[in-house]
Amino acid sequence: MRAARALVVVTGVVLLAACGGGPASTAGDPSGSSSGSTTGRTTSCLPGGGTGAQGAARDDGVVGLPEADAVARAEAAGLTARVVGRGDECYALTMDFLPDRVNLDLDADGVVRGASRG
Repeated sequence: MRAARALVVVTGVVLLAACGGGPASTAGDPSGSSSGSTTGRTTSCLPGGGTGAQGAARDDGVVGLPEADAVARAEAAGLTARVVGRGDECYALTMDFLPDRVNLDLDADGVVRGASRG
């Protein structure tokens, strides 16, 4: 009985340890993965890290544009623009996928450094 309790406790600790420390927890940490950022943050704020279904396909021609120009270009194309991060900060997001939305990741100067649909 004692061994069974110990096994349950060890399993619980292992499961809790596996739940933390993923890529989302390093969003504001300069020691995260590289994305070529010129500010302190090196991870992407884009859903899925800018890969997979939500980050796939396109940036809609907004990377490198100032925020106002990127939003104007997205709206002219019938899209909704959402800022997902600015400078060193990633914002809390809903994880719903909207194909007519473009996610904008901005650097500290307000220039789009990454974009994805969703």
